[in-house]
Amino acid sequence: MKTVLITGCSSGFGLEIARHFLDRDWRVVATMRTPREDVLPRSDRLSILALDVRDPQSIRTAIDAAGPVDVLVNNAGIGFLNALEGTPMDIARDIFETNTLGTRSRCAIFPSDP
Repeated sequence: MKTVLITGCSSGFGLEIARHFLDRDWRVVATMRTPREDVLPRSDRLSILALDVRDPQSIRTAIDAAGPVDVLVNNAGIGFLNALEGTPMDIARDIFETNTLGTRSRCAIFPSDP
């Protein structure tokens, strides 16, 4: 059985991608900053793990808990609808780190084969 690890599964595309793979009998590792058991149907092929893509230790812990992975779907991100000039710097940094640097951290965990 193939295993897919999906980041950002609490809502939106990540949640739908997790449902898609569960419906096709894959083992699904669904990650969320704040895990919620109620968003996906219970299944012996489903693992829901905590993952903050901005935190290297959180990434390592999730990868170790997931075990071997065949497919990675990098979906985690933050959307923000507001004028940039009215955005507090701490919020702008959080969005940037999640959407840009978080992706880089995830790629470092799964380097390409030589």
